[in-house]
Amino acid sequence: MKKEILANIKDGEIFSIAGVEFIKFFDKDGITTAVAKNSLGDYRFGDNNNFAESSIKKMLEKEFLPKLEKEIGAENIVGHEVDLLSLDGSDKWGKINCKVSLPTFDFYRQNVKTFDKHKLDNWWWLVTPDTTSEHYDDNWLVCVSPHGNFYNNYFSNNNFGVRPFLTFVSSISISCEE
Repeated sequence: MKKEILANIKDGEIFSIAGVEFIKFFDKDGITTAVAKNSLGDYRFGDNNNFAESSIKKMLEKEFLPKLEKEIGAENIVGHEVDLLSLDGSDKWGKINCKVSLPTFDFYRQNVKTFDKHKLDNWWWLVTPDTTSEHYDDNWLVCVSPHGNFYNNYFSNNNFGVRPFLTFVSSISISCEE
């Protein structure tokens, strides 16, 4: 691994922070969007399909994020807005601001070629609910397979992989593949 400025790494390439490999998606206005290449492990989502209340969000903020902040500084991880719009158009959960989240269904769909390039290893949660109690119930979430298949899964039936979504200051120095 060599040291490089994050902005100089090409979209779709891998970089590391605190031992976690990330896929770089794009830079915009000095901010780099990235998703962890490998799952942090399999987790139960929470008590419903609202990411704002999920046990995954709590784990990401209390266990995962501090490791990254210690390595590169809290000021170099930028908060981002997460739209919790459901697949059926319910906006009951609204939008939230996070420093770490999961990708949305729309982000995955718009960037599927980059995800496919990296041959991801297991089923993993997206932040997007199938519906909410406003239309039907608050039990179902979108998961994606290593091959790009989608499945709406009950929030507590299974444990699926967690791939954190973050936005970094593009001018930071990180480790990358040579």
